[in-house]
Amino acid sequence: MKKPSCVLLAGANAARQIREEGLRAERVSTLIGASGGPKWLVISQLDRVLIGEFFRDRKEPVVTLGSSIGSFRNMCYAMDDPLAALERLEYGYVNQVYDSGKPTPDEITAQAGKILEGVLGSDGARQVAGNNIWQSHFVTVRGRGPLASERRAVLAPALLTSALANAFTRRSLSAFWDRVVFHAGSESRVGFRNLRTVDVPLNEDNVCPAVLASGSIPLVMAGIRDPHGAPRGNYRDGGITDYHFDLGFERPPGLALYPHFFPYMVPGWFDKSLSWRWVRGGAMADTLLVAPSPGFVADLPFGKIPDRDDFVRLSTAERLKYWHAVIDASQRVAEDFHELWQTGRIPDQMIEVGADDVLHRLPKVSAA
Repeated sequence: MKKPSCVLLAGANAARQIREEGLRAERVSTLIGASGGPKWLVISQLDRVLIGEFFRDRKEPVVTLGSSIGSFRNMCYAMDDPLAALERLEYGYVNQVYDSGKPTPDEITAQAGKILEGVLGSDGARQVAGNNIWQSHFVTVRGRGPLASERRAVLAPALLTSALANAFTRRSLSAFWDRVVFHAGSESRVGFRNLRTVDVPLNEDNVCPAVLASGSIPLVMAGIRDPHGAPRGNYRDGGITDYHFDLGFERPPGLALYPHFFPYMVPGWFDKSLSWRWVRGGAMADTLLVAPSPGFVADLPFGKIPDRDDFVRLSTAERLKYWHAVIDASQRVAEDFHELWQTGRIPDQMIEVGADDVLHRLPKVSAA
């Protein structure tokens, strides 16, 4: 096999188990999905391999935890025909078009709502809320004080204040935001140790609003007000508190599988420029992260994976051509993971990360 197009990073416990047993689907208890908007297109084919092959005929519960696009993706896993749902999500997401050069937050939110409605159809919300195998957890935040406003003149300075406070200490986010987790089942299977958190059971009436809120970026999209069954308020993108997750949360025993866009993790949205706060290897003890290799990304058009700026930098025709090229190329990531898993070569290719390792500086990853 040629050099794989994917990077596999494993914490100490995960690495030991995988070396002893190989990577076994029944050992995975948790699936994690990060925020990132169009970045997910680089692993869209990996999602298909995971749900269509790796987890096929799964009988034991899997907790899925996602924010923003991670919630959109994980929602599809919990539907009766997850592969068809993923297809509808990809088609709707890629083909969103705005007539004006600068769509308003309301326009973008309406378009995202149409995408979700197209994925869920008439019965999808019931399927997601009631799925006992794929137990969804969608992370949102509820803005406090001025952060509940839709007025740009009020919201923008409040966001800046929140970001500045976060730079001092991440714990300060609780003064500005409530993390609200919408979960399947009567009780949440995920327990966050940091920041104030409210748990809300999913039901047929709040699945779509919860997922939409989970990806509602402040100033870019409108917030979602008063989802059914949740405390009253304006709900926004869960990536504010949990962009890639810091992995410091309680979950069922077993492996956490993390299909990701990057071989590193940024805890919250405001931490993107605070590299000293990024997740270190010690938090990954029971986690296997699968991401496109830097070499693979370098060979993509423009040498990068898609992002929201593509809507501004590129014409619609250019963006569609580029995004479809990335989706086609991402098949290599999916096929390489599938081959490594099927041939038992995951242990040969995975990189074990130590407790103090800074993930984005690992030399093996940088050279991949």
